[in-house]
Amino acid sequence: MWVCLKLLIDMKLLNFRVLIVVAVILAIIALAVGVFVWQKYPFGVKQYKTISIGMDAAEKANDHIVWAPPDDTVMESKFYVYSLGDETMRINSSCGAGAYFVECLGGWISGYKDIGDVADYGLREAGVDIDKQKIITIADKDAKIVGIYPGAGIRNLPYIMNNHRNLVSKETFDICWNMMPRLWK
Repeated sequence: MWVCLKLLIDMKLLNFRVLIVVAVILAIIALAVGVFVWQKYPFGVKQYKTISIGMDAAEKANDHIVWAPPDDTVMESKFYVYSLGDETMRINSSCGAGAYFVECLGGWISGYKDIGDVADYGLREAGVDIDKQKIITIADKDAKIVGIYPGAGIRNLPYIMNNHRNLVSKETFDICWNMMPRLWK
């Protein structure tokens, strides 16, 4: 009888040890997934280097930009998206599906990768290596920055615009969201 009792105690301890090992492995996996999501998902910040919420956007309505006519002037829009370091010199839906979403919402988007004579918010003068930066700024209809997303690309715009639903009506947002490919939903 004592042998059976000792065997039962040993099995319970073994099961307890297995349970602890499984719990530790699951915790490590959850931590790795969390770190991956944190690095890949674009989180907004209130200030990034020389860019801060409330400052003037790089482009606003009626600004002249480096494009040939008729695309040499920024159109009046509900909001403005400015991308540095992601797409090479593109405007509106030519930037890809994320930009198509912005255009559907009634916004203006321009993207510059080869940063030369375009506005960089003073990053270059502050000593930031802007050739290795990706930054998205969102500005309201008055061209005041309401969102800063370091590390984000144009492909992240459907997710980013979820944070700025107040810039467009709910109906417009829902219509454009439903037009997006399943990959973005």
